[in-house]
Amino acid sequence: NSVIGFSDILLEEVRGDLNDPQKKYVSNIAKSGKHLLNLINDILDLSKVEAGKMELECEAFSLTEASKEVMELVMPLGNKKSLSLSVEHNYSEEICADKGKFKQILYNLLSNAIKFTPEEGEVCLLSHVENDVLHVSVSDTGVGISEKAQDTLFDAFTQEDTSSSRNYEGTGLGLSLVKKFVNMHGGDVWVTSKKGEGSTFTFTIPLSQVSCEGNPEETREGEYVIDSNPQAPENTDIDPFPLLEKPLNSSNNEPID
Repeated sequence: NSVIGFSDILLEEVRGDLNDPQKKYVSNIAKSGKHLLNLINDILDLSKVEAGKMELECEAFSLTEASKEVMELVMPLGNKKSLSLSVEHNYSEEICADKGKFKQILYNLLSNAIKFTPEEGEVCLLSHVENDVLHVSVSDTGVGISEKAQDTLFDAFTQEDTSSSRNYEGTGLGLSLVKKFVNMHGGDVWVTSKKGEGSTFTFTIPLSQVSCEGNPEETREGEYVIDSNPQAPENTDIDPFPLLEKPLNSSNNEPID
């Protein structure tokens, strides 16, 4: 967090202007820091799920509103590639699920579709309810996935392109977390795809199986109760403010060429 914070402060040029090479270097530091933070968070989430130490915090919420919030997050990614992003919901009622995990599922699937779709392609989010089961699909006109890769696609740290010169960044954790979170809701997830013809990822959540009521103290086997008043962990982050009091153009600092 300190690396990201300092980088963002430098990019805002609140203590002095940066030349173009310096902006590029600091921007790379910020991007790498955020990438590492996301990786750490994904690993922690995956570890908690596999250890049975993560539970659902269900609430009633609008599927339309949740999708809109996620689409606003991925829209800049799609705009960079001039992609057509669309949403079509055939269900207007509220659903009951863990909203945070539901939005993470959508974000992982949508950002994945955007990443593997060439410029001016299409990504579409669809949903409908059948037999009291919510079906949500994310379709794209991307590069597609081979049948062999589909067998292990939802395993942790798995990617189709494992060469040292991969065309697409990623850790191979996003889809694994999607499967874990969907399974926690009693649902399933799968992919239909052909190489060079795009992909469709679909997940289901049984609406009758997830309840927004009940005693939060009750836990199922393999789960635990989250402390409602936990002790704050010791803060090990560096306090940036004393350092910011020093000018960035101090004689002890050497400029970056």
